[in-house]
Amino acid sequence: MAKKDTYLLLDGNALLHRAWHALPQTMTTSKGTVVNAAYGFTMIIERMLSDFNPTYMAVAWDVSGPTFRHKKFKEYKGHREKKEQELYDQIPIIQNILTGYGIPSISKKGFEADDVIGTIAKLNETEDLDTLIATGDLDALQLVEDDAHIVFFVRGISQTKTYDPKAVQDRYGLNPNQIADLKALMGDSSDNIPGLPGIGEKTAVSLLQEFNTIEGIFDALKNDPNKIKDTWRKKLDGKEKDAFFMRELTTIRQDVPIDYTLKGAEVEIPSKDALVNIFKQLEFQTLVKKYSGESMDKPAKKPTSKKKSVANSIDELSNKQIGIVVESKQEDLFGSKIATLALSDGKKVFAVDNPSQKDLDPVIDCIEEAALVVGHDVKEALHILEINLIDIPIFDTKIAAYLLNAGDRQYAFNSVTSEFLKEEADDTASQSTLLIPLMDALKKKLEEEDLAKVLNEIEMPLIPVLKTMERYGIEINTKYLASMSKEFHKELDALEKKIQKLAGKPFNVNSPLQLTTILFEDLGLPTKGIKKTKTGFSTAASELEKLEGEHKIIPLIQEQRELAKLVSTYIDTLPELVEKDGRIHTTFNQTIAATGRLSSKDPNLQNIPIRTKRGRLIRNAFIAESKKVLIAADYSQIELRLAAHIAKDEAFIRAFNEGADIHTRTAAEVWGLEEEKVTKDQRRAAKAVNFGILYGMGSRNLAKSTGLSLEEAKKFIDRYFEIHHAIKTYIDETKVSAHERGYVETLFGRKRYLPELSSGVQMLVAAAERMAINMPIQGTNADIIKLAMIEIDAWIRSEGLENDLRMLLQVHDELVFEATSSKANEFAKEIQTRMGGIFTIDVPLVVDAHVGDNWGEMKSVS
Repeated sequence: MAKKDTYLLLDGNALLHRAWHALPQTMTTSKGTVVNAAYGFTMIIERMLSDFNPTYMAVAWDVSGPTFRHKKFKEYKGHREKKEQELYDQIPIIQNILTGYGIPSISKKGFEADDVIGTIAKLNETEDLDTLIATGDLDALQLVEDDAHIVFFVRGISQTKTYDPKAVQDRYGLNPNQIADLKALMGDSSDNIPGLPGIGEKTAVSLLQEFNTIEGIFDALKNDPNKIKDTWRKKLDGKEKDAFFMRELTTIRQDVPIDYTLKGAEVEIPSKDALVNIFKQLEFQTLVKKYSGESMDKPAKKPTSKKKSVANSIDELSNKQIGIVVESKQEDLFGSKIATLALSDGKKVFAVDNPSQKDLDPVIDCIEEAALVVGHDVKEALHILEINLIDIPIFDTKIAAYLLNAGDRQYAFNSVTSEFLKEEADDTASQSTLLIPLMDALKKKLEEEDLAKVLNEIEMPLIPVLKTMERYGIEINTKYLASMSKEFHKELDALEKKIQKLAGKPFNVNSPLQLTTILFEDLGLPTKGIKKTKTGFSTAASELEKLEGEHKIIPLIQEQRELAKLVSTYIDTLPELVEKDGRIHTTFNQTIAATGRLSSKDPNLQNIPIRTKRGRLIRNAFIAESKKVLIAADYSQIELRLAAHIAKDEAFIRAFNEGADIHTRTAAEVWGLEEEKVTKDQRRAAKAVNFGILYGMGSRNLAKSTGLSLEEAKKFIDRYFEIHHAIKTYIDETKVSAHERGYVETLFGRKRYLPELSSGVQMLVAAAERMAINMPIQGTNADIIKLAMIEIDAWIRSEGLENDLRMLLQVHDELVFEATSSKANEFAKEIQTRMGGIFTIDVPLVVDAHVGDNWGEMKSVS
């Protein structure tokens, strides 16, 4: 088959910003005109022409002024700061360069470049073309089709990744046509789209994998709410209109009325004279030589690398404060080869590319003898250099920036230096020189915001602890997983054969398109009420539930899907992540969750399933090495205990101090019963309120989650607040305080700023109020377990127990250790004591401890 012609579409504004940040603003003409973005953009054009040899090519641009999204939602992109004027001044320069190449610039007032791109991609579907979309914005992934791929600029203007439908599926576990729904549910901080309160990426992905679309999710919520987890229902209830509104904002339009012809975008050989004239004016010497062979009298000022001007020695560096920057040649932190390394005391620099061990020895000596080590993600640098900094103070500028604006998630080095120093770094050496002044600026701001204690006593001491945990990893029983995989694949094969037999012919059970044909054409199942997609009737989980009882094939398909997800996400994937040492090494992140909680990635070991019988079996694969066992210690009901303490709720405090079953006690108080007479359903309702009330649960949600009538649920909550009036006071006073101060804080002083409180958009205000109520409790919880980790690590080292006891994982309220078998019970009790005594509140901090050969089968420590 002949190769199809390629239409290459560039997102002008996205790539403009990439070019602006990739090259320093010191790149100017002899007249002082800043041309860094123009030069970078031209390099992108040159590369695109060379790499893809497109037949057609165009660049889409945003137009100044509000778009239809701004008119619908005035907060859209409202948090974005205007860049320096020198950036915007380069747009007409770039568009003039494009004219020289014969590449059209296309835009439409009231729409964004994404919408123009989406429209052209849609028009190209009627042509026999492959469409490539070059961008730095992952929102465009929703446009991916078999014949439309995304060339995503991962870093700067040189590193790209191409996304086809499989790559989108690999990244998100979703199809491209689900990306707009994903962004609508989880929100998009870069565009200031809030999403639905409490719905993060993990929950949004799970919902869409289960129900396919927002329509499917809310249809299930209305018609069969039991199919949706309690925690999901609480977050989704009453949010249908918001979800559809968010999707309207996140969906790229494909119907923009643009003046466009295919022929107008045809790539032709550019006029060399025109390009040479343009490049001479801009003093792009290399490009002038390429297109004319001439040299220039006045070349553009090139950024000079500070690496070339520094002495090839670190002897002159002060050992008081050392800024370190390390870049590796591969993403894996373990065994990475160093590409470039730089050290600086803020004045002088030592830098080297591809350092040998001979180069590294004095570098490591310098770092280990420093009075203070400064870096932007110090933990990663320590991994690459393979060193520990247990007794040397650390200052991580990335974590400091996070504390000042938790939840922003935008802590790239140049973003932080731009904000606090009004400078950017163009290479490793210059980055190292900015670390000390950046630290000083951040320290000053942290002191002003009363956050220095959180940084110095919690976050910084935690870095070497996490680094050690990541290095240890946890052993995986690959034989067990292989056996489980074999067994589950047999079950899958048997299920698929049963499904195909009921269908009357073989087909790909995993193909929604083929399944649609089987169910609605071959088997003639009713289509009334079934959602339609552009490929036909939907076979999403929510739609299959409507067909339960219609045919024996339906429950088999549902079971097959559940099993297939476990196999693909965990059973067959975890063994691929095992390193040479037989262990999995996750990475813990301190700068993701706005509440201060740690997150885990590559793989996410905080998300191992435990709710279903099959899911729990996966935990059995996490094992201790020979002659050792695992210890799991977790705080019992810590958030309720903290709520009791923070709110000074006498009823809760009394119950916890008496060792009562808190949910039974609550049910007994609300219904006026003896505790032994409380039924399981009554306890379940009390538990739902105890945990849900701090997340904004109302009577309607309580009724849905417990089976109570709306009137019963309302009476329950009213009576609950009569007894726990201090909780009601805490909720009311926290809202008032948050509005007055603009932030809330934990008992340790960690802050979360809530600018949405003054947005004027009621939906955003309500969501921010819920965050305000929850954060002091959840954030204090996060602070406590971090302090416990620091305390236990210090105890292990002070007692010289490293060979007998290792801390491996932190999973929400739980810590997992590996211990010498003969000492495990003794260690477990000590861990319980230290975790329970890390912070004194009005009620006991109870810690449950279990010991076992694997994480799934453990016995309680008596």
